[in-house]
Amino acid sequence: MDLHPEDVIISLINITVLFILLRLILWKHVIRFLAERKNRVQGEMDEAENRRNSAEALHDKYNEKLENVEAEGQEIIQKSRRNANEESEKILKASREKAKEMIDDAEARIAEDKANALESVQHEITGLATQMASRILEREISTQDNINAVDEFFGK
Repeated sequence: MDLHPEDVIISLINITVLFILLRLILWKHVIRFLAERKNRVQGEMDEAENRRNSAEALHDKYNEKLENVEAEGQEIIQKSRRNANEESEKILKASREKAKEMIDDAEARIAEDKANALESVQHEITGLATQMASRILEREISTQDNINAVDEFFGK
């Protein structure tokens, strides 16, 4: 195959004319298509960035709320412990007061029972002494008789 300079020049002219025609006809459409595509991709990237920022903001807000909830939980636990301690102190104080009242009441009853028993014993001793004196007086009194009367009396 021979290469002729005229064929080369004609081919170059054809390529140049074809390039100019295609550029005049298609160049605007290709540039517009590429610009639209670039804008669409940029919009999607901006939207993705906005969503990522929103997600980060929500994540930060969630973490902050979680920390607040944990702090509130600890505060509630401490408050409950304080209330429980106060309530137990009140119950213990009331129990101590009740026990003191019961002890005081029991001591008062014991003292009263003791006084009653002492009075009863004194009455009985008085009665016994009176009986013994009357027996002694019924007989003629001698030392031996007194000893026998006392022995007889306490022997019963």
